Amino acid sequence: MKHALYAGVALAVCMTSPYASAGQLTTWVIDGDSEKSYFTQLEETFNAKYGTEGITVDVVPIPSYNEAIQAATLSGDLPDVIMLDGPNMASAAWAGTIQPIGDILDPEILEDLLPAVKAQGTYGPDQQLYFVSPYDSGTILWGNTALLEKAGVRIPTSVEDAWTREEMRDALEKLAALPEVEWPLDVKMHYGAGEWMTYGFAPFAQSNGGDIIDRETWIADDTINSRSNIETLTELQNWNKNGWIVPASAGDNKFYGEKTAALSWVGNWMWPAHRESLGDDLVLIPPPAFGEAGPISANGSWGWAVPASSTNLEDIKVFLNYAMSGEQVAAYADITGYVPSRASAIPLSKTYREGGAGEIFAKLAECCGVVRPVHPAYPVITNAWATAVVNILSGDVDVKTELDRAAQTIDQDIADNDGYPPFGQ
Repeated sequence: MKHALYAGVALAVCMTSPYASAGQLTTWVIDGDSEKSYFTQLEETFNAKYGTEGITVDVVPIPSYNEAIQAATLSGDLPDVIMLDGPNMASAAWAGTIQPIGDILDPEILEDLLPAVKAQGTYGPDQQLYFVSPYDSGTILWGNTALLEKAGVRIPTSVEDAWTREEMRDALEKLAALPEVEWPLDVKMHYGAGEWMTYGFAPFAQSNGGDIIDRETWIADDTINSRSNIETLTELQNWNKNGWIVPASAGDNKFYGEKTAALSWVGNWMWPAHRESLGDDLVLIPPPAFGEAGPISANGSWGWAVPASSTNLEDIKVFLNYAMSGEQVAAYADITGYVPSRASAIPLSKTYREGGAGEIFAKLAECCGVVRPVHPAYPVITNAWATAVVNILSGDVDVKTELDRAAQTIDQDIADNDGYPPFGQ
């Protein structure tokens, strides 16, 4: 009984891609508003540079992207290059949907990747790179300076200066006392029981010494339901019971619209809305140190992969190395708001270079990003954790019971798939 995202589709990808044609590449990309202008210039600048050498690319935004990729995988209609969401890489590699690309990328690019970005693209059983992203993302506390100062709350200015769990609890209590604050903290509960609940809340557990699965044995029991995780999620549940967390029913704009929330825990994608609404009152605060591991930021990104059916590797090599060049990586960051995935590209970015508005995001990506579990069962792992988090933060449920249930769900799926060999062997 296979549950992984790409399980059961490996047989289709041994066919040659219908797009295979020397000199003419097709790549499918996500159809997001923030990325459209980037992909337009990627196609235009690549074709201007390499068209005279006989290589062109057609960059095609695809609506309902994951569904389209799965359908094309089954029918053998994948293009030369695709985008994947990083956490799904292991599932695609395990199913044989994509092929290694480490030999295609220039060595200087591989050496320059941020550690968590490289870890996200590396498939455990063979330690080869199957996926590479031009950017990284992360979680941070966004603050309203005016409200923080009025409440007498210390504002951390660096990763080393981050709040402890106790300091953040104290800050929330002080902010809650302000008459203009309805709920002190927005943690995007309205996003629902999806990937955000893993991306956004696993860092709190990891900061406190926990995780969502043992990354050597690939067993969830005694890890996802560990004492440290129970402690972490009980703390967050108490914040909700105290009325400190914006409920799902309140929507999206309490921090940046109505300004009745003083803090927001969310990622880079909220740059435009936060900057436009708060202006000079917007401050970026490092993640709190819930435990001895210190501040932890989420990690993850969409990026490039090559279907196993693709054969035009010489031209694909030209495209991938262009897309991962320092200039293109910096352009992706400045257009979309995400952190450059290459260390050498960070100084090229107006937003993330030293002194830039997002400098602290870049520092977090370099020092404190933790990749989500690179395992073919990840779709099940994340769903089980996300369901537990939503239940815990939405009501007065027993934290241990919820995490025990998540552990059982994950371990049962892995057992049903014989451990996803060669994992666990």
